[in-house]
Amino acid sequence: MNIELATASETAPLEILDLQVLAGTSSGKSSLSLRLLLRKDRKTTQLHVPTLSWFDANQLQRFAQDLAHFPENCQITLLDAGVRLTASVRGLAERWSASRSIRIEPLPSSTNQFAAFTVHTSTQDIKMSIGKLNNRLWEVFTRG
Repeated sequence: MNIELATASETAPLEILDLQVLAGTSSGKSSLSLRLLLRKDRKTTQLHVPTLSWFDANQLQRFAQDLAHFPENCQITLLDAGVRLTASVRGLAERWSASRSIRIEPLPSSTNQFAAFTVHTSTQDIKMSIGKLNNRLWEVFTRG
């Protein structure tokens, strides 16, 4: 999956090589850790998503599915992770394109504060990532 990551200081094309989902416990509760393995130029790096509860993971799946079905805008707040996702369709010459923008920002009350950033990607890549996320979550769920 190819994305364009835009921060306050730079915009860079990245390739998502893999998505890892690991189960764990945090404060006595079951939690999930998501990591994206990325490649920029010839270097690989990881992007860690704030720890998710199973409820947050379910909400994230629903958000991604909504986004893949061409809504103009959609937003979700993952309270347990302390993150807000806001998605919009990118318009070109007064026509809707197959490109999406997703802004990821921390909630003011979040313990994990980070600089907000935006991801730009295609609907086709979103659909591919939904499938991979669903498979990884199912693997973790069935392993226990």
